[in-house]
Amino acid sequence: MKKPALLVAFGFASLTAFSQSNSDILYFLDGQKEVKIKEVGLTSIKYTYPNEETVYTISKHQVEKIVFGSGREEVFESPIKEVTGLSDFKKVFITYNPEDIAGLQSKGHLFSKATGVTTLSSINEVNNRALNKLKMEASMIGANVVFVGNTFQRGNQYGGENQAGNSTQTSFSGMGYSTNEINTEAVKSLIESRTFHHYQTHKLNRNSWSPDRIIATKYGPDRKPLMFKLDSVIERDGELFIKTKEIPSKTKELKVIHADDEKLVLMERNEKVTYNYFLITDQNNFFKNLTY
Repeated sequence: MKKPALLVAFGFASLTAFSQSNSDILYFLDGQKEVKIKEVGLTSIKYTYPNEETVYTISKHQVEKIVFGSGREEVFESPIKEVTGLSDFKKVFITYNPEDIAGLQSKGHLFSKATGVTTLSSINEVNNRALNKLKMEASMIGANVVFVGNTFQRGNQYGGENQAGNSTQTSFSGMGYSTNEINTEAVKSLIESRTFHHYQTHKLNRNSWSPDRIIATKYGPDRKPLMFKLDSVIERDGELFIKTKEIPSKTKELKVIHADDEKLVLMERNEKVTYNYFLITDQNNFFKNLTY
């Protein structure tokens, strides 16, 4: 009487193992998860977690590929790229679809405006300038995705005898988001183990035509770039902030928006101006190429 029971139990265990092994793997831009794909639509993917019934929806833009339990792979070309600062602003992804930002970390409000120089200014040129300024500000606050909530556009308005004309104008308002989560422990370890050099300061004023890039390098008596250690690292709500006396900032704490073995990008902002302080580490190629 025991053999049939054992066979049933073994069969059930085998069926469960087979079911689990046939789970699908969803590769996000920042990691992977074991799931069960329910639907692959034109713009989104629906899935559940193993042994659960709740259906989740995610934009295809946040997914690199799916490896199905059958072994088949489906690869997606995501327009969302890594952005490490102002030099990457052209990579910032602009979207009007709320599905594209589902589950992403908010980085803050964004606004840009551009106005034509004369009433003969091209509408497309002004639109592109406003859009580029939006991307620039996004890149400087650590966002690689922008969800545009409001757009305003005014065409050229020619004046008359008693009325002045107005040139074309475009403005964008939205929120910046990031697909990249900072590994706080790894960044803390990097900051504590490295010395830094303040290489550049990037400044973007919303009322300005374009950002300023200022060389900040200072040299010591030995004619070598000045290096320094950062005073302290503060973790708050999953984000990191730096305190240092070596950077002439207006705030006491500077937010970390990017960190790797060769560079560290810090940010401060107010209602109109965003600053990035571009620091390079003692492992940067800049120092390897120096000759004295």
